[in-house]
Amino acid sequence: MYVRRQKELIERDFDCFLCKTKGKPGSKQLECYGVLQPTEESEEYIVLIEYDGEKSPSVYVIKPILQLDIDAHMYSDGSLCLYYPDEDPWRHKKNIADTIIPWTAEWLVYYELYQITGKWLGPYVPHGEDKDSLKNN
Repeated sequence: MYVRRQKELIERDFDCFLCKTKGKPGSKQLECYGVLQPTEESEEYIVLIEYDGEKSPSVYVIKPILQLDIDAHMYSDGSLCLYYPDEDPWRHKKNIADTIIPWTAEWLVYYELYQITGKWLGPYVPHGEDKDSLKNN
């Protein structure tokens, strides 16, 4: 039910996304492909959103292929780190169209800035070595 509703909301609010459900009835998976161009100067990015109705949606940039870079706030599987789940855990009642898609566009802007400056200029919570160094201060 939640997967079907997410599909409807995404396709209603973002005609640049095409979504399909897969899986058995009662355990559907949502898969959405879309094109985002966060600014007029940006290139177009093809993104994939995967959602199982329970866990936080996973977002991947399919094209252009991005190099895995933890400093650019990417998880080891290549998915984007869009928010801090400990601070704001995903709830199945949240709307992907109101959260994940705008956050992805924002992440892409910060990623482009990161490519220019070498520093992540967007909001973040330290993790990895940065988190360890904060504990020692």
